[in-house]
Amino acid sequence: MTEERVEMPDLGAIPKGGLKANFWNYIQRVTGQRSLKKYIWQGFIFTLLSGLPTIAGAVIRGKAYKTVLGDVGSSCLIEEGVRFYVPQKIFLGDRVFIGRNTYVDANHIESEIRLEDDVYIGRYCMLRAGVGSIHIGPKVTIGSFCFLRGSGGLKIGENSMLSQGVQIITANHVFRDRSMPIKFQGTRYGKVNIGEDVWVGTSTIILADVSIGNGSVIGAGSIVTKDIPKYSLALGAPARVMSKR
Repeated sequence: MTEERVEMPDLGAIPKGGLKANFWNYIQRVTGQRSLKKYIWQGFIFTLLSGLPTIAGAVIRGKAYKTVLGDVGSSCLIEEGVRFYVPQKIFLGDRVFIGRNTYVDANHIESEIRLEDDVYIGRYCMLRAGVGSIHIGPKVTIGSFCFLRGSGGLKIGENSMLSQGVQIITANHVFRDRSMPIKFQGTRYGKVNIGEDVWVGTSTIILADVSIGNGSVIGAGSIVTKDIPKYSLALGAPARVMSKR
């Protein structure tokens, strides 16, 4: 079952209170706390190191970011331009690779993003925990340009693969009341659980309250709105099981 609750809005227009209030909201947004000291230290490390080129830069970041992330395992590689928000709630296992210009955003101090050993994140991805969590199991591969939202809770099992451009959406807007703008009606959240050894094809969209069983294959361009049993071949919009492996 889904659970309705209101997620904290993204930082947008300048709030009431003016520039000062907006400044402190921004600090809390990127650090998870209203701590100027933490903001300066975090900003110093990321500004100094995020643009270093070549494999040498990737290695240095993998070591130096231990001072700001929740945990960083051994032999991690982080390419140029990777951005971390609320970094103390982001945990990397051993030999994690994060591609260029990817955003890894825990979003809230109560949330977390956890990447287990040997996870590969392609370039230009966005991982946003929201008010939930993202847990990516060992040896998972995430292709470039993927968007993963964890507000309702997202878990991906060992050895699974997401091709380029996959979107996982664990939240939907409530829109029952015609008298109120949709943006103020709250958000409905639902977990997404992707099992082990799952292959999700290019440009697939997976919506909230969905489980995909172990060993399943989802065809490119599908929209997954319901559970997929294990070892199924599913495709279409909405996705339907066409056969078994």
